[in-house]
Amino acid sequence: MPGAIVMGQMNIEMDNAVRLTIKGRPEMARNARAFARANLSRLGCSPSAIDDGELIISELVTNAIKAAPGQEIKISIFPLRKYVVMCVYDPGDGLPRQRQAGSHDESGRGIPIVKQCARRYGAFEVVGGKIVWAMVGRQT
Repeated sequence: MPGAIVMGQMNIEMDNAVRLTIKGRPEMARNARAFARANLSRLGCSPSAIDDGELIISELVTNAIKAAPGQEIKISIFPLRKYVVMCVYDPGDGLPRQRQAGSHDESGRGIPIVKQCARRYGAFEVVGGKIVWAMVGRQT
């Protein structure tokens, strides 16, 4: 993952980010959730922000695993003023897009969940893949 990312008009240095690399396998989502929970707590997030962040990471990592099964997925978490930003890189093609999930579908609800829990979120293409990110307030 790059040493800096651009979100909107902000160029963000990620020197103080914590990082985790996992293999794109479904059972690795548990490791990503534990990593997010521990680091959101370490960064002083409220219990509800920790819960939101863990749910967001779970959704982003699950989508990354589907987009790039068996490949390396990189997770970064870093503070930004009164927020915490979570980024997930995967080498899969294409940006995530929202689709209409039917009442019996087991997938298709990730983006609405992230929208509900995140202060802001987005995605952008990078050489060799994409980064999907979301931001939560430290206190919610």
